[in-house]
Amino acid sequence: MLKVGLSKEIITPPRGIPLVGYFNPRPNTGIYDDLFVRVILFEKDGVTTGMAVYDLCFLSAELIAEIKAALKKSGISFVDNLMFSAIHTHTGPYIAKFFGYEADRDYLDALTAKTVMAVKDACKSLSEAELRLGSTDDNPYAYNRRYWMKNGKVLTNPGKLNPNIERPEGPVNPEIGIMTVHQDNRISAIVVHLSNHTDTIGGNFVSADWPGRMERKIQMELAYDVPVYTLVDCQGNINHFDISDADGQASYAEAIRIGYGYGEIVAAQLGKLAPFKPESLSAALRTVTIPFRDITEAEVKAAQEVLAKPFDPGKGGDMTSEGLATGDGPVARFFAEQMIAYKENCSGKKRDFEMISLKFGKELAITSLPGEAFMEIGEAIRKDSPYPNTWPVVLAMGECGYIPLEECFDRGGYEVLPVEGGAPRQDTDKLLIRESLANLKK
Repeated sequence: MLKVGLSKEIITPPRGIPLVGYFNPRPNTGIYDDLFVRVILFEKDGVTTGMAVYDLCFLSAELIAEIKAALKKSGISFVDNLMFSAIHTHTGPYIAKFFGYEADRDYLDALTAKTVMAVKDACKSLSEAELRLGSTDDNPYAYNRRYWMKNGKVLTNPGKLNPNIERPEGPVNPEIGIMTVHQDNRISAIVVHLSNHTDTIGGNFVSADWPGRMERKIQMELAYDVPVYTLVDCQGNINHFDISDADGQASYAEAIRIGYGYGEIVAAQLGKLAPFKPESLSAALRTVTIPFRDITEAEVKAAQEVLAKPFDPGKGGDMTSEGLATGDGPVARFFAEQMIAYKENCSGKKRDFEMISLKFGKELAITSLPGEAFMEIGEAIRKDSPYPNTWPVVLAMGECGYIPLEECFDRGGYEVLPVEGGAPRQDTDKLLIRESLANLKK
């Protein structure tokens, strides 16, 4: 008999705690909508697995280790069967050092305590359940954000209606995977797996971005507060910007538009899902070592030359996506500073990350990736996975930075630039594909 347990806790930061996601901290001055940690547990034949999904930008491996230690101390025996992932909202708090800025220690302690509470409450709520599973190839809000330009290079977010754009560098994954939990003659939880960036708002108000609005729309459609667990598919080169349309796409209204749109798509599929009865549950956990890049003296010298140039903060590009694309002014200086910091603190070193695959019989596997993997990495994992339904989840079990394809490094785009704490070695795409498949076939 399959049992499922559900719980969620509010993890909205206090007013004034800075928000992460851009180059400078933004002390929050209000709340559009609350942030949550949502826990879902599955139990069958003495095996318990599950997920804790956070309305946060990312999770560090160090924070996950703290949370797992606290769970073990509280008596949870299946800690190594749990996946911890973030939805990647850019309007949530710092949870680790990011571009030189530190997280609030009191908030991290509260986050750990809330997670322990949520897992224990989910344990208490375990009860008999049925599952249904399906998908739809309908993701109208996702675009490849890297474009080949007429000069033969690739730019990320080159600006709307830019006449120098030739074509997108690659495709998008249109599939949205959906799993529903049925208890007490109703849908008690929905798990949604899709590929898109979670960065539609900007500003300094707290929000779960479009995943929070997707949950709200589904709740409106069903007329009760069903929890929705958003698992983000590979999206390191994907976002919501339609460059063929001049309209702005950075506002809370945009989060509502996309979230409600996804909510309608998911709600329309709920009656079409097939019964799903996994004969077993299991989890495969492994530790992988991901090297940082090696920075050359020539790269450091070039960065120093950028910093040596006269700089007028009132002129040149800005820290918007367009400024990043052109690489002017403060953007060039920012990445030059990051190059030097990366050389001093990261270059030539290594980091360990846990990777976990949750397996539901022979039909479904949910597998973690510790960073923002490009869409093609997920496609490669799915192609050779033994599971007909394979859901890679990015920003899960830690954050190693953007994970481009190795061939992208000579093309351009800011995802390939070294930043302190991110920028894994150029062959990390192949490493994670290989390790993911080994976990899935274990």
